[in-house]
Amino acid sequence: MNEQNLQSTRKEWLGRYIPAEIIGTTTALLGAWIVYTYTGSYIAASASGWVGEGIGFFGYFITLELFRNHKRYSEHALWKRLSLTIAAATTNLIVEFLPAEIIDNFIIRPFAMYIAPVYIHPYPLGFLIGKFSADIIFYTIAIVGYEARKHWLQT
Repeated sequence: MNEQNLQSTRKEWLGRYIPAEIIGTTTALLGAWIVYTYTGSYIAASASGWVGEGIGFFGYFITLELFRNHKRYSEHALWKRLSLTIAAATTNLIVEFLPAEIIDNFIIRPFAMYIAPVYIHPYPLGFLIGKFSADIIFYTIAIVGYEARKHWLQT
């Protein structure tokens, strides 16, 4: 891959993931902050941040995939278009994100979002450092899934 193609690919990745990251980070911080404020519990706050991030992040991608695939199958009758849209969106998201999500959600992120705020204060700073540390691993795996999806599913 030459330098120009690599630069173009990086721009594509950033354009794809940054909006979802902003939404996911916002919902993670909001969820964690609210729960920590009321409970004072790092565990409850990290769990709320984890759930909030998933809702914001994947809400963005689910919406994006449904709209993109709805247009793709616009020539079909309503029920067939609906089933094709849901099937294509689901397949695309599974290929792109399932391996990253399994590793991230069950190993990396809960640990990082719990342990960082214990040692790094104030709490929001520690939480963000834990979150962004987990993001590095998540995106490395997700980008491999995205590139595989583009190659095999041609979407």
